[in-house]
Amino acid sequence: MLNRLVYFSEREARCGDEALRRLVARAALRNQERLITGLLIADRSCFIQILEGPRTPVSLLFQAISRDRRHRNVVLVEMSEIASYSYPQWGLAQCSDPDALKTAWRRVSRDEVWAPWPLDALQLRAFLRIAVGAAERPTEEEREAASVHRLRPRTPRVRRRAQQESAALVPAPATGAA
Repeated sequence: MLNRLVYFSEREARCGDEALRRLVARAALRNQERLITGLLIADRSCFIQILEGPRTPVSLLFQAISRDRRHRNVVLVEMSEIASYSYPQWGLAQCSDPDALKTAWRRVSRDEVWAPWPLDALQLRAFLRIAVGAAERPTEEEREAASVHRLRPRTPRVRRRAQQESAALVPAPATGAA
């Protein structure tokens, strides 16, 4: 069975653009070997990513990402079973173009300030699809989710609640004790 995992995190300032390009190139090859596909949005302040593939490799990859020093405050937004890959052509596609991100953001939110944490999984998937160009338009379900977001108030409490809920879903790393 295939799974989809969506997360976002704050980008560590020391993770520069060149290091990110090298990371994406290596990850694309490794992901293909593990039958994982994905989309990554990276701007100067955060990462948003969708990973799809077999449950165990996706879960192990997410655990590694959660421990990676390039990420802070990792928030798991969605982990669900899927029937087929949404992006079978990519080991890992990436978008860091500020103009593309701004355009995509305006299509899913009326807010001028870029802030992924109040978005739910459907809204984040719509944003990713638009930003990376995987689809001309989000699905009907994603469009509806985006319109709901426009009505929802933004508060810091929403972000804290999302982080607390995702912390409960993230498995603890193995201690290595025998």
